Amino acid sequence: MLFKTKTKEDLRQQREQFVQKSSAGMLAFRRFIFAPNLLTFVISVVVGNAFGSTVKDLVSFTFNFFKALWFWLIRSDHVFTMEKTTESLSTFIASALTLLAISLAVFYFIQFINNWLIGTEEEKWGYDEPHQDSLNEQALQKENNELIRQNIALQKEMIELLKKKD
Repeated sequence: MLFKTKTKEDLRQQREQFVQKSSAGMLAFRRFIFAPNLLTFVISVVVGNAFGSTVKDLVSFTFNFFKALWFWLIRSDHVFTMEKTTESLSTFIASALTLLAISLAVFYFIQFINNWLIGTEEEKWGYDEPHQDSLNEQALQKENNELIRQNIALQKEMIELLKKKD
């Protein structure tokens, strides 16, 4: 016989191993995809690109406005045309609204990731470990100060008891 038939126990062990490896792989993939540095990079690229486009359109609008104003002041027939200016203004407004829409979409996407897909507070995007450490240290310091107050009160009580004893 070339192939050994597998028992139910062998199949169960193989299934458990497969599930464990799959779960570990999915956990590693989730940590990679939702890594704060990667998300920061992606957000920077997406929002930065939209912001750059908005700034470019603002510069175009400003240039076309001053160009139309300049031609109106310099030309002898004093024709004031705003066709290029209104066109670039509408492009700028569309670009600014696109930037706003992208920013809102990214914000709510990150909220979705943090609230629904990530389990622990430390894994959430935007988690500030040094800030949390300082908050923990402040809490420990308050607890320490309270213990010192209690210690001082007990020492005073012991001094009073010793004075009464003498």
